[in-house]
Order: sequence, then C-alpha cells, then structure tokens
Amino acid sequence: MRKITQTQTLSTSLILSAAAIATLACAPIANADSLQAQLQQCSQFSDDKKRLACYDKLTGSLQEHAEQQFGQEQKQAVEEAPESITATITKAEEGAYGKFIFTLDNGQVWRQTDTKRSILRDGDQVTVERGALGSFRMRKTTGGRTMKVKRVK
Repeated sequence: MRKITQTQTLSTSLILSAAAIATLACAPIANADSLQAQLQQCSQFSDDKKRLACYDKLTGSLQEHAEQQFGQEQKQAVEEAPESITATITKAEEGAYGKFIFTLDNGQVWRQTDTKRSILRDGDQVTVERGALGSFRMRKTTGGRTMKVKRVK
C-alpha cells in the first residue's frame, strides 16, 4: 500500500482549492469576494493541519454550491447576457458552401448558418439579436432582412 505524505495531502488540497475557484468563476461577485477572503483566511494558518482543515472545509462548501448550480450554468449566463449587440463588420469573407464568416469590431466572429444570399459587407453596422431556441440573427442596424448566424469566436 502506498504511503501518502503530508506534502502530497497538502498539494492535493491546494489543487482542489484551485479547481473550486475555477468552478465558482461564474458565480456572483459577492461569492467571489467571500471566496477570496476565505482563501486568504485559510492561508494565514501557520500550522499545516489547521490550514489543510480550513481548505478542506472550504472545498466542501464549494462542492455543495457547485451541486446546487448543476444544470443551471447556462441559465445564469443567458439571464446576464443582453438581448442584442450592435457592432461593425471589419471583415466579411465567403467560407465553405457560400456561407459568410463575419469578423466584428468587438473581436467576435460569426458564421452564417442559413442559405440566404448575404447582403452584408465590410463596414456595415449590424445588430446581432437572440432568436428562438438559442439561435441568433444578424441584420443591418438600418433594417432589412435577417440571416441566421452562429458565434464561432
């Protein structure tokens, strides 16, 4: 049987703490401040056993929080996201099967998913808005027809 040293246990605890921090990256700001304060508090213990116990307690509560949020991660992200954005096309290039790829001035890249002929060109100001069932539509901000798009970057 392999003997586990105190250093290995402490390393495992620190890895779990880092994973817990990553898990809560999408949590509300209040939890992030609280988490940072709790991590800071745990790091203040000079006794390895007390510090490890503090981290273990913290990872347990983080696991509980993660389980409570399970399956609702997207819901929170969608609730916080706007209904539409407006940007300018910096690059419109024809991709495979005649479908266009649009690079916007905000750094986002969108790919056309429908088969409509694109009327959008470099320099056009566009609005990307939510459609049904998680889809997105792009159109000129001045109006006109829309085309289905999917964000690729």
